[in-house]
This record gives sequence, structure tokens and C-alpha cells, in this order.
Amino acid sequence: MMLPCWKIYSVTLLFHLLLFFFICLRISGVKVIGDATVIYGENITLSCQLTDSEDQLTSIIWKKKTRENPKEMFFFSIRPGDKTEHSNGLGNRVQFIGNFAEKNGSIQLLRMRLLDEGIYTCIFNLINSGPFETNINATVFVRPVGTMKGEAPVAGDLEVMLASCFASNARPGAEVMWRLGDLENSLRTETNQTVNPNGTVTVVSYLFGIPLKHFNKKNVQCVVKHKTLGEELVLNYTINIHYPPESVVIIPDSLTNAKEFICTVDSNPEPNDYIWTRKNGSAPNYKGNRLLVPKLSPDFNGLYICFAKNKYGSSLGSLYFNVHNESSNVCWGLFGFLICCGVLAAVVGAIFKFKPAWIPVLLHPNDEGPQL
Repeated sequence: MMLPCWKIYSVTLLFHLLLFFFICLRISGVKVIGDATVIYGENITLSCQLTDSEDQLTSIIWKKKTRENPKEMFFFSIRPGDKTEHSNGLGNRVQFIGNFAEKNGSIQLLRMRLLDEGIYTCIFNLINSGPFETNINATVFVRPVGTMKGEAPVAGDLEVMLASCFASNARPGAEVMWRLGDLENSLRTETNQTVNPNGTVTVVSYLFGIPLKHFNKKNVQCVVKHKTLGEELVLNYTINIHYPPESVVIIPDSLTNAKEFICTVDSNPEPNDYIWTRKNGSAPNYKGNRLLVPKLSPDFNGLYICFAKNKYGSSLGSLYFNVHNESSNVCWGLFGFLICCGVLAAVVGAIFKFKPAWIPVLLHPNDEGPQL
């Protein structure tokens, strides 16, 4: 007599449930400590251990499928007594750090490369219950190389590039930003990235602005952030704006016992040529921006002019010396007053973008600087 269909179905379902329960009692688990990440050139640990199994372990096998070779292949095996065998080229870059008797097949890969990134499979071969395996994804990160490239534009009124900040050959790409301080509203940035053939990413951020003279020597920072860095990578940069000489002031090296007078110039770069002249007198003795004074005497009296030049332009300044006959010293009180006048004239001239002669004693309109 045949059983009703519902009874047959119930018996079949019960049989499968019992079979599943029986298998669950015997099945083993593989304990894996997550996927692994490593920084390029460092060592990575692949942790894998068989748990809840009394079955006898015959071998532990490792295979891989990487960027270097996407075809799956065996590369390492462990036998009873912690005996190991290498294959397919990794050699001593693989170290067994587990324990065969404890069914721990953990390994360490040394000096990881980008080409080593991929899937690593841990396989436990048992006598009765068959092999158990699990996959571990190994990811290789690369620290960025931070560099700064500066420009040296000439002062003007058109926007130009002032600097470039690079976070090169990182994996994944780095984040690049600028800290501009009080120039935040005066400058702007642009950022782009390039994927290199080896899978790394180069990010470059450009700093743009109008090259105003007062931006010269202003400090800004480029900041690089990346998951491989414990803290931000900060690159300091000093803005470099070129401009011609705009003021020339002559000052003594000492207010009490001058041995030389120095021609100081506001320019960038510094002048590459200085010429000293003396009105109605012998040629002055000078070296670069220094007027040499062996001994102050009435013979030194006169109007001295310093002409300074760089590749963008030139300017001149002058100073009149008057040594009393009854003394071999300069009337320093008057001299100090003249110096102050010269400095004040320089400030006023800079404000009104006027190139004054910078002389405490004004030149006659017919007086001229040196003819070059």
C-alpha cells in the first residue's frame, strides 16, 4: 500500500534535516583573522587556522591569484612536523609562523610588492572530512611622496601659477589641500590626478594668483593626507615674486664709527650690479653694494649715488656727506636726521608707486644717475 504524498514529503524532509544536522556535527570551521592590508615593502601576515575538528590533518596548502599572475597556482605547503615546501618563485619571502599540530597554517609574506596583491587561499586537507579552504584578500598600499615645485613669476596684474604640490605614486590616491592663511581670499587652487601604469596615483594641486609684490615671502602650506600616514604630511612653501628695484637707501655700518656705507635695495632677486658715483669729485672706492671709507675727512665730502640693477629694472639712491674741518668726525646728529629722511622718502615712494631719488639732500633736476 502506498503512503500518501504528504507522508512521503514529511519523511523526506525529516531525512534531510537529520542528514544536515549530522553533517553540522562533523563539519569543521576555518578561523581567518580578516582580510589583510600592508604598506608597500613591509611584511604581511595571513592568519588561518582550522577549528572544531578532531579529524587528522594531512597537509596545509596555500595557493594565490595575484596581479603578477592572475592564474591560480600553489606556492607553499606544510606537512606534519612543520615541514615546508616552496614552489612558484616566492621562495624565502614566505615564512611559516603557525603550528601544524594545532592546525594553524598562518604564514607571513616578506617585502610585499604591488604585484603580490591578490587573493590567497588557505587549504586544510583532512583524512575523512575532506579539504576545507578559505580566501584572504591581500591589499598593498603605497605611501605618497610629497614634493613642492615653486614658480618665480614677475609682479604683474595677470593671474599665474605660483606653486605646485605633488603627492606622487600613492595607492590609493592621496588627498591634497592648501592652508593659505591671510591669502585665503586672494589665491585659488586646482587639483587633478593621474593613474600610473603600476596602479599608483599621482595627485597634483596647483596654486594660482595675481603676482602682487606684497605676496613675496608670504608662507603657505600644502597638506597631504593618506591612510598610510600616521599624521598629515605638511610641506611649507614661501611664495617667490620677482620685481625690479623699487627703493635704494644708503646706511652706515655703524652710527659712531662708520667704516663703510651700505646700499640697501628693495628688489627680488637682489641686484646683480651696483655702480657708485660721486658728483664733482674723484671716483669712489666701493665693492659691490659697499662704499668703503678708510678715514672720514673733508676730502670725503660730496654727493654719492648708488645705482642698483637686476634683470627686471634699476633704481638709485644718494647721500650727501659733510665732514667738519675742525673735526675728523661726521656730524652724526645731522647724518641721522638725513638717514631718517631717506627712509621716510622710501616709504612714501613705495606707497605712491613712485621711484624717488632717495636722497636726504635733494638733487638738482639736472643731476642724473650713471649712464649705462
